[in-house]
Amino acid sequence: MGTISRRELIRIAAASAVTLPSAGTPATTTRVEAANRPRAPQFAVAEQVPEVFASLPFGSHELRGVLAERMRINVEKRLLRIDADACLSGFLRSNTPGSFDAAWAGEHAGKFLDAACNALRYREDERLRHITERVAQTLIACQEPDGYLGTYAAARRWTGWDVWVQKYSLIGLLSYYELTAEPAALRACRGMGDLLVRTFGEAPGQRDIIGAGEHLGMAATAVLEPMCRLYRFTADVRYLEFCRYLVRSYDQPHGPRIVRTLLETGSVYRVANGKAYEMLSNLNGLIDLYRLSADKTLLDAVLRAWEDMVRHQLYRTGTLSAAEHFQPEGQLLTLQASNVGEMCVTVTWLQLNWRLLRLTGEARFGQEIERTVYNHLLAAQDVSHGKISYYTSWAGCKEFTDALLCCVSSGPRGISLIPQLTCGLQQNALFLNLYVAGRMRCEPDGVPVEVVCETAFPAEGRVAVTVSAERATHFTLRLRVPEWTGHFHVRFGGHRLAGTPGQLLDVSRTWPRSSTLDIDMDMPTRVLPGSPTYPDYVLLQRGPQVLALEQALNRTVPYLHRVALTGGTVRLEPAALAEGRGGRQVYEVDGIVGVPAEGHQLRPERRAVQLVPFADLVNGRVWIARAGRIRGDRPAVTAFSRASLSVVSLGLEPTAKGPRRTDIAEFVTDEDPHSFCTVNPQDFGLANYLGSPRGRRGDAVWFAVMLRSPASISRIVFRHGAVSASGGWFDTTEAMPRIELARSPIPTSANGAVPDNSKVRWETAGVLEHYPRSRASTPPPLADGQLFELRLPQPLEVYGIRVIGRAGGDYASCAELSAYG
Repeated sequence: MGTISRRELIRIAAASAVTLPSAGTPATTTRVEAANRPRAPQFAVAEQVPEVFASLPFGSHELRGVLAERMRINVEKRLLRIDADACLSGFLRSNTPGSFDAAWAGEHAGKFLDAACNALRYREDERLRHITERVAQTLIACQEPDGYLGTYAAARRWTGWDVWVQKYSLIGLLSYYELTAEPAALRACRGMGDLLVRTFGEAPGQRDIIGAGEHLGMAATAVLEPMCRLYRFTADVRYLEFCRYLVRSYDQPHGPRIVRTLLETGSVYRVANGKAYEMLSNLNGLIDLYRLSADKTLLDAVLRAWEDMVRHQLYRTGTLSAAEHFQPEGQLLTLQASNVGEMCVTVTWLQLNWRLLRLTGEARFGQEIERTVYNHLLAAQDVSHGKISYYTSWAGCKEFTDALLCCVSSGPRGISLIPQLTCGLQQNALFLNLYVAGRMRCEPDGVPVEVVCETAFPAEGRVAVTVSAERATHFTLRLRVPEWTGHFHVRFGGHRLAGTPGQLLDVSRTWPRSSTLDIDMDMPTRVLPGSPTYPDYVLLQRGPQVLALEQALNRTVPYLHRVALTGGTVRLEPAALAEGRGGRQVYEVDGIVGVPAEGHQLRPERRAVQLVPFADLVNGRVWIARAGRIRGDRPAVTAFSRASLSVVSLGLEPTAKGPRRTDIAEFVTDEDPHSFCTVNPQDFGLANYLGSPRGRRGDAVWFAVMLRSPASISRIVFRHGAVSASGGWFDTTEAMPRIELARSPIPTSANGAVPDNSKVRWETAGVLEHYPRSRASTPPPLADGQLFELRLPQPLEVYGIRVIGRAGGDYASCAELSAYG
């Protein structure tokens, strides 16, 4: 850090903040200023396995349409409004007493720099450049003399997430170096690299990298990705050898065995503890190391993982993971309680497919990029305020936040990548991967060419491509034919070509100075099954987009989860635009809607329902009942709501040989009496992860359901789960299980992302008097799914309900907890 004190750094940072233009100030960069920017530095090392697809430089694009609008929101409403002080505080105060609790949060500065540098490469913005320079320069100034650039106090270095923080400091500053060619940025990265090389390894006195990170070491070994990049910029072979060491460390007795397990089993669920984000981060690093080393074993392992994820783990919306982990084959969890599609996972999956596309040029990787971009990536962005949804479920209201959280910082990185994902050069071919309105510039065979695409994709499948060349030139226009289309026709100069879905179509010709090519692809509507997890439901997909029922557009539909398709062919029609929808996509389809009848029953009635792309959904659901499978009972007001448990398990223990998990809160509200949830007070779980002691056998546990808005209820139903000799019941020797209510709004966590159970005010509504008397070690006479009911003396307005009692045996079990009006 030289002679600059941390106090002085804080003063400098504060002064910089005062001089920054506001987010509403227009950018003032002139072409002269942009031209004076330093040229991007060149790599010092060539890859042994060159990429066959090279994305066009960010500045070669001028995108329009929905993707351009989402990129604008990403800059204007997220990156320009970043809390830079919060991102930097962990570095500035790493040795301050009490700072350890937030030391893991050091990733945010690097993630911001990476996203901001991508955005600046695409379009110059002086406001964003000022913030980016301030963050980068302050970060560099925080580096210790030994090269350490993290957020942990000296006495606690290399514990928890310390190497992970170094990883993102490297990623951010390498992106900044690539943007600015600033020597200080590369020196800082070399300092970090040198420190890692000295600290970790197999020589006497060096530390074990696996013991320096969470998730069986996968968090620490994920530094592989930026270390490969650092080697490319510096040609320092010590960094390459360190990367090889990281891969060798996988196979230590306590290591994650990533490569070996993938080659032996082909299952990501069986790798380490199945933690998706950290594992995907390592897979990205393995691809980078393969390109440097030509070790095909690394590529084989990644491709085995990719194929398994596509077959068994991938959501139709282009994300992976529930509860942040890969799931057993056949288990597709989609509700809010299951924390579906962690944004960090969505973005890292996108990065993996981008790497594989560049490496191979194969259409299948471009297909997954399209799926993710047009569905889960955009779905996690709040178009009104630029916030990000940490998890993005298929049902309920989006839970957007602008808090300083890993996923909120990852989202802008994914959105900033969009220009790189659209097109590139593959030998002497211009490869169009995404069909996006706008223009791009390239030089096949050294001839300047401008390509302009006119399209309303994904709303429609017509694309007009105008090619303007400085002079007539021969090159190939390579088109990716989407796997979902029924026909793909190309017309130009009296010629007509047809493409095969899921393949590439080459248009090779000598292009005159100006010519137009017309693409016409149909946008079929497909009905896709919800089996095996949701056998009574289907989803609709139009073209690349998954569609969803939006509550605001279906105000005459009493219950969105009592909507079914009619029999026969499904026909989507563009709906009359609702007020305030502007030019957004809205579709209408004939459906069967359950409307209130006598008692607690519903009457099926044929009505048109309206859908929007999942990417535009605010509050609604993807699932629609299959024709003839609509339920005739009035649903609970708590059906499909967010549920939570007294002990939260993130699956941190190894799961490769373990039983299928049943600690899944989704099962409490999914209306399926055959699925059940268990809570074990002794669970390894989150308590241990946060440094708290495990519970004890027989401790009180609870299952809860929470609502975003109040509902009037008069009865509560608790349906028991499964009971075995080892547990599954409530012990009543000291007290009966009871039902409690939350009568005031559910508080959210400090970051505003999810409900905070610790702050809910619960009051007792009654006890389950008919529950059988039981002891701690003896199962009572309970049938699986047995129902207990509590009727209230009068209707009450509530925000939440829970059942609480002392766990019998090792755990308690619940198949349903519901409240009815």
